[in-house]
Amino acid sequence: MTNSEIKQWAKEKIKGKWLSILPAIFVASLLTGLTLGSSYSSVTGTFSSGYNVGWIFYFVQIGLVAYMVKFINDQPVEFKDIFNYSKDFGRAIGAVLLQALYVFLFALLLIIPGIMKLIAYSLVPYLMADDKYDNLGLKELLTKSEEMMNGHKMDYFMLNLSFIGWHILAICTLGILEIWVIPYQTTASTKFLNDIKVSNE
Repeated sequence: MTNSEIKQWAKEKIKGKWLSILPAIFVASLLTGLTLGSSYSSVTGTFSSGYNVGWIFYFVQIGLVAYMVKFINDQPVEFKDIFNYSKDFGRAIGAVLLQALYVFLFALLLIIPGIMKLIAYSLVPYLMADDKYDNLGLKELLTKSEEMMNGHKMDYFMLNLSFIGWHILAICTLGILEIWVIPYQTTASTKFLNDIKVSNE
């Protein structure tokens, strides 16, 4: 599917349902986005600025991935699902800290390589949410994500860049429109990334 087709698919998918998935997206984004620095959410496809302390709750982002994958596949979901990976607390922290180290090293070269490295790791929470990849070590998870994202990083970057107009429009509504835009973008991002993961299995 092209980015335009994914966006149209996502728009149809959330029709009449966006309010039901908003609480899970909001709480997970709030916890993993506790920021005093810069961070990136592979689920919502958004960046934030400052020093990030939300890595403590990275397991919630894994839970949100599992939640959203169920949603796009028409499986029943519950708000509590986003906390299902609390048992993987240690592994989740290890994964996000290793990502941060590699991204930092690439960012020392230039900002753009750092951003591309962030995007290359977008599938890490998707792999961690899948029992089939439980045998992979932390470094192997990152390598696997990079391999799967090869040839797709710019498309994913452009997909999320295409939502900037919606976010600007949301400013004109004092942010009210974001309660629709965020589920829309999250659903589109999930569709894009999950399709890549499935196609590589």
